[in-house]
Amino acid sequence: MLLLTVAYTPMWACDVCGCSTSSQFLGVLPGYDYNFIGLQYLHSNYAGTHSGLRESDPAQHSKDQYNTLQLWGRYNLGRKYQLFVFIPYQFNRHREDSTRYNNSGVGDITILANRKLVDRERGEVSHLLTAGVGIKLPTGHHDGISVLDKEGLPNMQPGTGATDLMVNANYVIKRKQLGFNLDASYTLTTTSSDSYKYGNKLNSGILAFYSLAAGSVSLMPVAGVRYEYTLHDYDNYSKKWLNEQSGGYMVFAAAGVQTYYKKAGARVTGQLPIAQNFASGNVTARYKLETSIFFLF
Repeated sequence: MLLLTVAYTPMWACDVCGCSTSSQFLGVLPGYDYNFIGLQYLHSNYAGTHSGLRESDPAQHSKDQYNTLQLWGRYNLGRKYQLFVFIPYQFNRHREDSTRYNNSGVGDITILANRKLVDRERGEVSHLLTAGVGIKLPTGHHDGISVLDKEGLPNMQPGTGATDLMVNANYVIKRKQLGFNLDASYTLTTTSSDSYKYGNKLNSGILAFYSLAAGSVSLMPVAGVRYEYTLHDYDNYSKKWLNEQSGGYMVFAAAGVQTYYKKAGARVTGQLPIAQNFASGNVTARYKLETSIFFLF
């Protein structure tokens, strides 16, 4: 709970960047043989520059806040299959010059089903590879075209109004206390009822970790790089109205720590951008932060 309290720092994002808060990735997870349930808090920080409607109009600058507090967990179905569930609550804020806009509510629920493909140990080296598919359900509130006309803020809404499909893979190689985690997820989006379509998204990363243990307490520092690539949004997919102020790539340096005491654990991870080109250069990522607590059973 202390980690969650410390982590509550305002983080900003952009209404034109097409950054959907529904994207999920797994990263370094608690022990594979256990089920777990936990509470996770996610932030993303961006700033944006928006051109005026006319050439003579001055540019506007925005600072928007995406925040996700979600219940998440994993349940083992036999020895080879796993089921993940994410139930988010979104609270988002938009700041652009004198404009203020807040939106909150239950977000889109995501369900992932993974299968263990490789699980072997040779000498001091172990390998674990899992992969699977998932679905994001349109359970979050979405006002549709009325909000697009009034505010132009599709990303500020708790839900996307569309059902998305996901594929993911997670690989861990470990020798003694040192290990590496490689993960990737790809989200295939569909259109909402008002024909808005978020761009398909790739989220991937490589993280190194080192396990330290003393009695019932263990500590695991984590560091690495994450890469995100998003295709352009469509303001109206049926008419192929491409949103040029969306899509692009971001590369983040990531570092954090996980700690365990018996069957309780917590983690905090921060990300800082090291390269990016998003929304035709009109969006600048600042940082991301994730904290969570979880219980193994």
